[in-house]
Amino acid sequence: MAKERVLLSTAAVLIGLLVAAVAFYLYQGTRGLSINEQQGIAILKPTPTPKPRVLLVLDQPEDESIADTRVVKISGKTEPDALIVIITSTDYDVINPTPTGDFSTTVTIDNGENLIRITAVSKSGETNTIERTVSYTTESF
Repeated sequence: MAKERVLLSTAAVLIGLLVAAVAFYLYQGTRGLSINEQQGIAILKPTPTPKPRVLLVLDQPEDESIADTRVVKISGKTEPDALIVIITSTDYDVINPTPTGDFSTTVTIDNGENLIRITAVSKSGETNTIERTVSYTTESF
């Protein structure tokens, strides 16, 4: 008799779980639209950051180059109406390019590794920056 009650109770629990699962499945299928769809919220994909519109090309110095003098030449090309801002750890310089967009100047660097940041700034305020690392040493290789 006790064995029959255990089997009957187990069967009743399993049938109850099966009925609850079917009822939940049917309820989920008839719920309708989600909250975001009802309110008209659209989830947009992020747009990539636009590329700088100011031309800046550096001819000199090469990145991670080694200089044997403290004076390093910086030259390149940009738009004719842009300003060139050159920043080092010890100094900064603002220059105007030629009517064709070419620019050239020199900067003095310290011993060891130096970060040189060259930024072109257009009249509309858009910028483009290039960083170069130049090391100064008196060692001969």
